[in-house]
Amino acid sequence: MKKDQMKNDTTQQTFVKDQSLAKELFMGFCLGTANIIPGVSGGTFLLVFKIYERVFAILNRINRALVLRFVAIVFCVVKNLGRNGCLQDLTSFLKETDAVFLLKLILGAVTAIIALSSLMKYLLVHQFVYTYSLFFGLILVSIVIPVRMLNSLKGPVVFMVLLGMSLTVFVSWSVNPYDKVKIKSDHLERQFQHLSSRENTAPVLGQDSHGYPLENQLKKKVSKTQESGLSSFFGKYTIEEYVYAGICGAVSISAMVLPGISGSLVLILMGAYFDVISAISALKSGHLETLAFLGCFGVGIVAGGLLFARLINLVLKRYYNLTMAFLVGLMAGSLHALWPFKKVMVMARQYVKQDDTIFVVENFQVYTNLNILPSNGHQLLVSLLFFFVGCAVMVAFVRAESS
Repeated sequence: MKKDQMKNDTTQQTFVKDQSLAKELFMGFCLGTANIIPGVSGGTFLLVFKIYERVFAILNRINRALVLRFVAIVFCVVKNLGRNGCLQDLTSFLKETDAVFLLKLILGAVTAIIALSSLMKYLLVHQFVYTYSLFFGLILVSIVIPVRMLNSLKGPVVFMVLLGMSLTVFVSWSVNPYDKVKIKSDHLERQFQHLSSRENTAPVLGQDSHGYPLENQLKKKVSKTQESGLSSFFGKYTIEEYVYAGICGAVSISAMVLPGISGSLVLILMGAYFDVISAISALKSGHLETLAFLGCFGVGIVAGGLLFARLINLVLKRYYNLTMAFLVGLMAGSLHALWPFKKVMVMARQYVKQDDTIFVVENFQVYTNLNILPSNGHQLLVSLLFFFVGCAVMVAFVRAESS
């Protein structure tokens, strides 16, 4: 009888652990989904799941001494091939720092980001207007979150709102996607001309109705840069882009931990969202350039998370109301960048590098940062539909957060 009771207790404990693991992985998946969709804040999800303070407590515990201790324990485990003493130290360390919980959240988030990145890239390329209409609705309603967190609406608060709006509009005006695409195309054109002069290579042409490269054509017509002696590691990204990826990672992770503001929104404002999404969706290729770019972005995330977590915590404690007002301004100003109807400019020839191939896309359409009024009635109606869907989704999140 006692054996049966013990067996039932063990089975129940295992079920509870499995249920807890599934729950925490699901929370991480939701966080990853939130951080890949502009307007849905990861910080808001932390509040909805009631784990905001727990996650911040884990991050604030991380310091130089803790990192050195962890490295010493891992070295001990590796050196002694997992002897009980070292394994017990590692288990105790993970429980003490609550690192297992954080790792499960990260695993769920990374899974969501990788799973959804290709979809987001497709939507931005093929359904730009409707995707931005959805984003616009999400952001518009999500402004309610930091507004409700304000304690007063005195003069300095209004000033911080206007400052945040001005900064966001300035950034969105400064980062023109067309200029960015043109600079990269010119860089690749110089490489292509260099290769062509050495091996008499002809351009590889291919595009769909949206001016986007066709994957199946690229597979049939290959001009590998490795064969001409040029390393495949260089060319897709410039040194400046690698550095900028690290900066974007640091800034975006700082936004992700704040309730109401989305890290993806910050990436859009900094002109890096599509590059990051494209790199994540191309992970399966395993190319060094993609891995290096995401590695720089990841280093920025880690550095920003460790450096800014304490800073943000300090600022929120000392200047809570002004910080919330600044966030309201940032989000309100971002509506300028997320306006779905943009002026389109056509590049007669765009040079693109994918994997080890440099190819040319003719009549490539690029959405600029210049806002225009919709000229198509059908497009306007469908855009309004997606706008209201975005509003409805965010209203549900706002209600969940306040419950």
